[in-house]
Amino acid sequence: MTQTVQFTVRGQTVDGAELFRHVFAEYGRPAGRPYHPAFVKLYSGLTRPELLVRHVRHLRSLLQRARYDVTNKVTLDVGCGYGVSALLLALFGASESHGLDCQTRALETFHSMLDTLPLRLPVYPALADSARLPYGDGAFDALLAVEAISHFRRVDDFLSEAARVLRPGGVLLISDANNEANWARAWRTRRIWSAFENGPSTDNCYGHKITRPFVQQRREIIAQASPDLSEEELDFLSKGTSGLWKPEIKAAVRRYAETGERPQHVYRRGTCPLDPTIGHYGEFLFQPLALGRRIEKHGFRARVASHFGGARGGTVEKLNLFLTWQPLTPLSIRVARAFTIVARRL
Repeated sequence: MTQTVQFTVRGQTVDGAELFRHVFAEYGRPAGRPYHPAFVKLYSGLTRPELLVRHVRHLRSLLQRARYDVTNKVTLDVGCGYGVSALLLALFGASESHGLDCQTRALETFHSMLDTLPLRLPVYPALADSARLPYGDGAFDALLAVEAISHFRRVDDFLSEAARVLRPGGVLLISDANNEANWARAWRTRRIWSAFENGPSTDNCYGHKITRPFVQQRREIIAQASPDLSEEELDFLSKGTSGLWKPEIKAAVRRYAETGERPQHVYRRGTCPLDPTIGHYGEFLFQPLALGRRIEKHGFRARVASHFGGARGGTVEKLNLFLTWQPLTPLSIRVARAFTIVARRL
């Protein structure tokens, strides 16, 4: 049986797959602004109803876990990437759906996608850092960070900002697959860290493409900023600036030029490396229960749960409902593929 995904927007029925077909048809026209290639790779499948159903079911399940209806609410998706979830939240009925990300190319694609839509939706992209949200106090009813918090460098600053921009009683919803309590996922992620930092370049490191390792990217930043450095200097400076991003790398190189002081930020195996071009982590690991307690220190009441998938529906979805039962969390979190945290602003 053919699946359909329909939404009601201001009394008008909108076919979801047809909407995304419009998005990607516009992309192919000469007048259209180009999308980021990763957006096309990741989301062009949403033109197929059976794949869109899974994406919609996943986002709805997160909201259901929070027992939250976004209808007529003001929402913010932090780390929104290309804006697909922000768009869906508007289709779910949010009165305003804001999406924030720190990557310029992602936001350019987000704007281009909105420009192709055949209807106007209350979706508002913003280029900013998660640690400095450009909104007023109490501006939002709900804030989401879906597969995003593991990339934030300043998590406590983000949590403080989340508490500030949420209204009392507002919901912070976090979902992430970087579950350190699951030893198998943690082992795999630490191998990914090492590959991102030191290479080698590969098309597939546990599903990740590594074009230029971070140490190589730092070397290029240093060489561009200080073209007179020797190969030996480029070598020890690129290795000694691990965990820093572009402005900090340049500052360390200036100190070296002025004082001869070598930077000592050498990569240690088992630590999450920092992307030197955008200043965010690749995939930081969290102990979910500890993260829940950390969130509560910022003025929330938090509830942590395991997550096992279920976007395809069927047996896996039903099993997920059982395994995410709150009393089982201390045990189930050790084998869960991901975790969710629902936090209410006090």
